[in-house]
Amino acid sequence: MGALFDLIRISRKIIKHANFLVQAEDLIYWIICALVGFYMLYINNYAAIRPFVFIGILLGALLYFASFSIIFMKIATAVIHYVRALIKHLIRFLGIPAKWLIRLIKIPLKYFYTKYDQVHNYKKRKLRKLSRKWYYIKSEARTDFKVMKNRK
Repeated sequence: MGALFDLIRISRKIIKHANFLVQAEDLIYWIICALVGFYMLYINNYAAIRPFVFIGILLGALLYFASFSIIFMKIATAVIHYVRALIKHLIRFLGIPAKWLIRLIKIPLKYFYTKYDQVHNYKKRKLRKLSRKWYYIKSEARTDFKVMKNRK
């Protein structure tokens, strides 16, 4: 049961969990441990719950977490860090050809980008010119209306 709990702790180190998931995992773990413990008691001594059973479970858990768990978690943490570093280096190593490929693709794409910018800027200039023209027409109409109004 202690090794199972250590595996859960290792999974939490590998993938970060939200607080409610940690609580749900712990609840499920304790329910499973209670069921397994009761099943073992049922098979071995007909589910006779006596004080020595609780003392044995408590001493076994303390012994495991004071000795084997510490060693197991140190080894698992070292393996996790090693694998993460290995993956990081592989991604970096595989990223070098990708960078070269991107550089090769960028050179021909520059032509298309400049053509797109030229067309896009032309449309912007044309739209700006039309909006200015429309603004002047409206302002002249307003001025003409004010002049006609003042003449009366």
